[in-house]
Amino acid sequence: MVMDEPKIINKDVVVIGAGISGLATLKCLKDAGLSAVVLERTSEVGGLWTFREDDYGVMRFTHINVSKYNYCFSDFPFPDDTPDYPHNTDMAQYIVNYVKHFNLEDDISYLRKVISVERTAEVWQTTVKHVEDDGKTIDDNQPVEIYRSKFIAVATGHHAKPSLAEFPGQNSFKGEIIHSVKFNDAITNGMTGKRVLIVGIGNSAVDAAVNCASVGRCKSVYISTRSGAWVVPNYIFGHPTDLYACRLFFWLPFALANLIFGTVISLISGHPKRWKLNPKMKPLQSQPTVSPTLIHHIQRRNIKIVPNIQRIEGSKVYFSDGDSAEFDHIVLCTGYKIDLPFLSEDIQQTVLNKETNEIKLYKNVFSPDIGSSLAFIGFVQPASGGVLTMSELQARWFAHLCINQIQLPSKSDMLETMEKEKEFCANKYYKSTRHTIQRDPIVYNDEIAEMIGAKPSLKNNLGLAWRLMLSSCGAYQWRLEGPNKWDGAKKAVKKVPLTELMNYSALLVVALLGLFVCYLYSFLF
Repeated sequence: MVMDEPKIINKDVVVIGAGISGLATLKCLKDAGLSAVVLERTSEVGGLWTFREDDYGVMRFTHINVSKYNYCFSDFPFPDDTPDYPHNTDMAQYIVNYVKHFNLEDDISYLRKVISVERTAEVWQTTVKHVEDDGKTIDDNQPVEIYRSKFIAVATGHHAKPSLAEFPGQNSFKGEIIHSVKFNDAITNGMTGKRVLIVGIGNSAVDAAVNCASVGRCKSVYISTRSGAWVVPNYIFGHPTDLYACRLFFWLPFALANLIFGTVISLISGHPKRWKLNPKMKPLQSQPTVSPTLIHHIQRRNIKIVPNIQRIEGSKVYFSDGDSAEFDHIVLCTGYKIDLPFLSEDIQQTVLNKETNEIKLYKNVFSPDIGSSLAFIGFVQPASGGVLTMSELQARWFAHLCINQIQLPSKSDMLETMEKEKEFCANKYYKSTRHTIQRDPIVYNDEIAEMIGAKPSLKNNLGLAWRLMLSSCGAYQWRLEGPNKWDGAKKAVKKVPLTELMNYSALLVVALLGLFVCYLYSFLF
């Protein structure tokens, strides 16, 4: 029986999506004393980190490619015995534990699909329909729900709508073409012993290729790439690679930082041109492709790197260098587009340029035309490290705005800042739709933290000052001071390894500076 009367529910804040960004937002809102609800389409928390056979999420074998220190909630570290790079099942359980630890479960409404979000006067109205256990089929036997709130946070993520590449002759292909969102693993997808072409060379592409070459025992595995890539190992000199991202490194001129990082990668793995990776950009101009085994498989000829696809004729694919090969499967690892179908068309046009995949938001969170009542949490691409620390600080900022502890800058100031940042990013990063929302996490987080009084100060943390300059310090550093600081932050920061390379290099620089000062003193006096 169809229920005609909608159910009206009033909350201070509505949060859309129970992935890591949505859950961090809920926790921060509760810390601020606000009533909030998270609307989640599926029956579980975790977003893409919860593996689902027939729905959006990680591949069956995915490990996070950022260390546990830089991909965690700032006041809830991973258990000490968790590996540096947790498996997706470890990540999913960690998220469940976070929900339990902070008693968030009662504020999450599962199997709810957001149909529309509209603004009437000073109130946001979110229309929601129940869905069945598959998370997709509308359940018309349940009443429509209408949530009314002063504030709303969209935390559905920017990996929302698959971006599908098209090539001349693609319709003639005799095999199967899928997007990586439908790739679980080579065995499940029936690729064992088959000829597979992976299109793209981001992290998903490389993971899929390695899985096909190893577990899938595919007859041949090719990776086709237009722009090439710098492939970064999981570990550099015995430490997770992201631990080298620190304030001192970001203080260096960008050209020098690129030179240093590129030299280190080339010393460890060889220059990418040796493996036909042929990057068109410098190593820090793009989000790194992280893989401990890709080059190993290239060396053994289990995986072959080829340039862009020129055309497809039946089962045969021709590449721009004149090479060609036959394939049974093509996996498009060509990324995603931001998709906000529940927002009215005028709001979508206000916050998003669909053609370029650019968001028109101050600090990737707020529209100058709408203000602080609508926040986009997690719509940022980390240049190094993970999005979780960035999402959480965005959420803390949003919560402080909701209770009027702080205010946004004027519209003109926000627009001016947005224009400057757009120009800065255009000059810094390789031109691509995947880089339109890219930011350096430590730099970005410090900017947001400063707005709420949570930026770690060297003078207020003298015992940690050396680490704050030379270590990534993990998510916990933004809980050392300010509102909602965490008593365990200092101990947690000390657990984040300080790499020998950064430590001894800095000591050497200090020693040389000391010798130089002594020389000047003796010369002058």
